[in-house]
Amino acid sequence: MNKFTRKDFLKGALGSAAVLAASGCAERSTQGTAQGAYDSPSSKPGRDLILSDAMVITMDDKRRAFKSGYVWMRDGRIHRVGATVELTDVPNGITRRSLNGRLIMPGLVNSHTHGDALVRGLYDELSLAEWYGGVMWGTRREAAKPSTAQINASGAAGIEPLLLEQMMGGVTTIACGGAASVGPLTAITRSGVRAVVSRSTVNSTDDHVISQFTPKERRETPTYAVEQTRAMQREFNSDRVSIVPEALGVLRCTADMVVAMHDLAVETKSHFFMHAASSVDERDESKRRFGHGSITELERLGVLGPKTMLAHCIWLDDAEIKLLAERQTGVSHNPVANAYYAEGLSPLPKLLASGVRVGLGTDGAATNNGQNLWETMKMAMLFQKQALETAHFGSAELALELVTRGAAAALHMENEIGSLEVGKRADLIVIDMNRVALSPPQTIVSNLVYSNDRWAVRDVYVEGEPVVLDGVHQRLDSDAVIKKYGSAVENMLKQSGRDTYLKERSKWQWQYGVSGILCDAGRFD
Repeated sequence: MNKFTRKDFLKGALGSAAVLAASGCAERSTQGTAQGAYDSPSSKPGRDLILSDAMVITMDDKRRAFKSGYVWMRDGRIHRVGATVELTDVPNGITRRSLNGRLIMPGLVNSHTHGDALVRGLYDELSLAEWYGGVMWGTRREAAKPSTAQINASGAAGIEPLLLEQMMGGVTTIACGGAASVGPLTAITRSGVRAVVSRSTVNSTDDHVISQFTPKERRETPTYAVEQTRAMQREFNSDRVSIVPEALGVLRCTADMVVAMHDLAVETKSHFFMHAASSVDERDESKRRFGHGSITELERLGVLGPKTMLAHCIWLDDAEIKLLAERQTGVSHNPVANAYYAEGLSPLPKLLASGVRVGLGTDGAATNNGQNLWETMKMAMLFQKQALETAHFGSAELALELVTRGAAAALHMENEIGSLEVGKRADLIVIDMNRVALSPPQTIVSNLVYSNDRWAVRDVYVEGEPVVLDGVHQRLDSDAVIKKYGSAVENMLKQSGRDTYLKERSKWQWQYGVSGILCDAGRFD
């Protein structure tokens, strides 16, 4: 068996010719041992595709990894995984693609994000109370005045850049909050990503704390929220995309709303999403209203349990951590977003030690401008080391587990995704190891997390379909998406009356003319 361990990495066992080979990929159609022309790198129903001669990190129960291995995909699922030397019984006509020492691993699972690219960069250096309770609602209120068609187009423009950024960086599954409307869902379906997308709702009238404030025009009745979620499920549920109910927060929703949305999740056998224990304000206000923390309140309402997925979970006591573990509730740890608005550090070591299902998430562009899940991995480890004042916490291996099998388990999808095992969905990525940031090969696992070049991801397969090939998305036109994105942001800023906001925020003397090139210092035409 051509298997290696972490010790093998450190002993330099990866210095083989296969690992250090040229980064280009040779492709062939297997006819016994003869090589022929390679027709297409796809794995469609009724077709097989073998990716071979690659380092393979399986993330299976035994954490097997191969210096030179293969992954055989059939009808969108993993048919076989093993060492290349064992690949001796391939029938004639099966397409085989040699990766010449690249790396195959499970696709990354982003356990929490949003489709809010239109507000990227608008909320820098603002607290949660300032951006959520103030700037955000005003911007959305004014920007939502155009026609339904314009809103749908804006919704697509607001999520497509984030889909491109994530998928081209190796993300194959997203848990996306609040994006279950026509525009974003159309874009998500078109992109080919695997997605659990929530239709979120708010209805609380309590404005005691501004960071938990809900404007009147955004409040819904439980009946309406349930009906709208059902409608989205009927229209967009598919093999890859699942629409789920979300009560946005325990303070932003009344108890009857939380229960109604959870009941819908149980009835439709879907996930149930919430944001929980995410800020100091929420911690203190929850104790004021209920006499206990948010997680305890959710337990009282009976909505913790399998298929419930909670974002953030920073402010927890030991009893609440125990509850999360006992109820098998999933948690998305979003370290960069938590740091972005300075709301504390998740008790990640305690969560893991207690057996809580934990994945890593980027959060959205409002609270983490980037959608770089590799950065999230690194920060998840480093922030804890800093807080614990010990370098011994965690590892690159732990970080990689949390964005593959860990996040899959948090979403209760571990039987389908998160590792390369026979029968699971063929969601995987191919990484070019011949990159400066990933050198030397002896420490490749460490390099993937602590010095990663996310653009080293060259190919991305979702259910055996190549949605990214050689760094190019096969379903979305990057140039068109970026152009549409810029126009949509410009329109949104104008419609919300905030077209001068960014200029006024800057301390620099920007100079623009009618042509956008030059004018008198300090003026903005």
